[in-house]
Amino acid sequence: MSMINDILKSAVNNVQKEKEEFDVDKWAEEKNSERQWAYQTQDEMATKITEDSKLYQTYLDVQSKFPTYSVGNALLVTAQNPKATQLKDVKTWKKEKISFAGKPNKIIILEQGNIYTREDGTEAQGYDPKRVYDISDMRVKRQLNTLPHTKEQILKAVLSMSPVEVQVVSSVENNKAVNFNANNRTIEVLESADVNSIIQGLVREIASIHTLSFAESELNTFKNESISYMVSKRYGLPTNNFNFEKIPDELKAMTPQEIKQELGKGAECFEILAEGMDRTLGMNTRTKTNKEYER
Repeated sequence: MSMINDILKSAVNNVQKEKEEFDVDKWAEEKNSERQWAYQTQDEMATKITEDSKLYQTYLDVQSKFPTYSVGNALLVTAQNPKATQLKDVKTWKKEKISFAGKPNKIIILEQGNIYTREDGTEAQGYDPKRVYDISDMRVKRQLNTLPHTKEQILKAVLSMSPVEVQVVSSVENNKAVNFNANNRTIEVLESADVNSIIQGLVREIASIHTLSFAESELNTFKNESISYMVSKRYGLPTNNFNFEKIPDELKAMTPQEIKQELGKGAECFEILAEGMDRTLGMNTRTKTNKEYER
């Protein structure tokens, strides 16, 4: 019994020591510093991607891998580790019995916290910094988000997400491979077009319907093209025909918050498409409760 008592006493003392050593004020200060850094970085990156087409495409690459992430958090990942493919916090990695391979590289994102009351009496959603780590830092083989599927399977998955009827025709307006006919409320597909062009064109037109961005404008075209690119990237289709060198002046003129809101429309549409297509393709998906780590 003496040995057992010694063990219990030692364990209790260790726990008490850890509690005494934990500095609440220092922890709160560190969290607040990370929060402010995340806010500032999001805004800086929002502006940067409208000034650098390659960086904008890198953001799209990140968003395509993390469809449930908000634009803000996709921007944070772009700033810290755009090559990341699977992000989880320490607790989740440990739960899956996966440990760090060495010294991990933290990635800070934001997740919804408590609702608080402003000085003027209005309520606002709070956000807390969250440290996540990429699978590349773990003692497991690197896993890719994209899975091999035939173009026919991907085409069927895209078709399953169309909110209107799709018709195969011998000619399409403006010599396009795919076009949304607003008068007939149908998507027309050129029968002689190749599968890649059809898939990418379908996504553009479906996106235009989902986001109500089918009116001809440089910004709408750019957003729909971005969604088509993310779908192509996620499902392993060729992306060499996409070009984002001409970023719309309208987007460049926006404030960081406005840029995130505008890109958020496309990110939300992509999330809907990815969730539905993943389900059709039999890929492992999970249902989110809130926009994952929103801001």
